[in-house]
Amino acid sequence: MKKIIFINLIVASFVFTSGVALADCSGAYYGSSSCSDSGFNLTKRVSRNDSTETKEKLTGIKKGETFKYTFKIDNKTDENKTLKLIDNLPSELERVGGIGFTEEVTINKNDSAKLTMEVKVKDSEFENKKDFEKCVVNTAYLFKDSVKKESSSATVCFGEGTAKDLPTTGPSDILGVVGTLLIGLGSIISRKK
Repeated sequence: MKKIIFINLIVASFVFTSGVALADCSGAYYGSSSCSDSGFNLTKRVSRNDSTETKEKLTGIKKGETFKYTFKIDNKTDENKTLKLIDNLPSELERVGGIGFTEEVTINKNDSAKLTMEVKVKDSEFENKKDFEKCVVNTAYLFKDSVKKESSSATVCFGEGTAKDLPTTGPSDILGVVGTLLIGLGSIISRKK
């Protein structure tokens, strides 16, 4: 019995420690994929042009509708820094206004900057298609002196179909897997007694 309790404590410690680590990393499913401490932070979000609410995922974009990507860059260092933001759009999208695909921005120490790019889905993506939905993930990259420091993604879904969310993953999935392993491990240890 003592062996089972000891193993449970080790696994529980791992799960809770892993949960904290997962919570500290930004962007699990659609957003930022960076977990480093580079001194900078990049957050990319998307919104309809008539809305101030930005999201990691925007659905229901129709033919001809424009939307915007918003980039927030934080300089967490104690020096003014010039950074390069690169965002090459997927082939399904086209830029119609705002910043270009490559922008240099100088940000004061412990300050931030916001940039926007206006975009639309190419009309050709809607040609000869009925009752469809397509999602594209677009990632922006932040560089300092040609070294990638951060990245962040946003997803846009377009078409005439119904939006379907993909399953999310995270700490709760780990707990389920660990729980299953514990049950199996407990039965193995019990049989050896």
